[in-house]
Amino acid sequence: MRIKIVVLVIILGIVAQVSNAQPKPNVYDTGNQWTITAYDDTSAAHTRWATQTLCFMPYVAVGTSIQGVWYSTSFANWRGRYDQEGDRILMHGEWTPTGHDGMVIELFSGTPEANEGAGQWTEWFENTSYGSTVGFLNTRLRRTGKCVMPGISDVAKASRAELEKLAVELSSKVKPRMRRDGKPAQSPTDPEQVPLEGHQ
Repeated sequence: MRIKIVVLVIILGIVAQVSNAQPKPNVYDTGNQWTITAYDDTSAAHTRWATQTLCFMPYVAVGTSIQGVWYSTSFANWRGRYDQEGDRILMHGEWTPTGHDGMVIELFSGTPEANEGAGQWTEWFENTSYGSTVGFLNTRLRRTGKCVMPGISDVAKASRAELEKLAVELSSKVKPRMRRDGKPAQSPTDPEQVPLEGHQ
């Protein structure tokens, strides 16, 4: 009997550790609106290319990480999925059926809310060989507040399918970003985009 109690206590302790291991703070709870900025890796000065705004949607706990979907409020039809474990955020997304992104970002733990992070951003178009690289980029992520998410009365209780549908709907309503030459931007990192207001 004593052995069974000891085993039960150990199991409960492990379960408590796993549930407490989910990242806090994270990209959603203390403000789910962020900016993401691309800096060109091929430039010695890491020339700034573009800044976009993102909204992370409510997550589900998966082991020691959280997972969910995100969408952009500044680049039309750009959306994807995220996973955060500890201070590391993994993201992937697309803005057209052939245009894709992947990001690996570490949040800075020096502030209580971990409101800033940095990492790498890769962007490419599919083709028949290796893909056409738009850029291998450094990136900076900054928390800017909370997103308003209309369409669901209680977003925190929405199902994954409802959240994914909402991300598609909201991202499809975003106006196309334009380049300085008056043409639509080719990708979220397009360096010729007219800058977002307040992000020259």
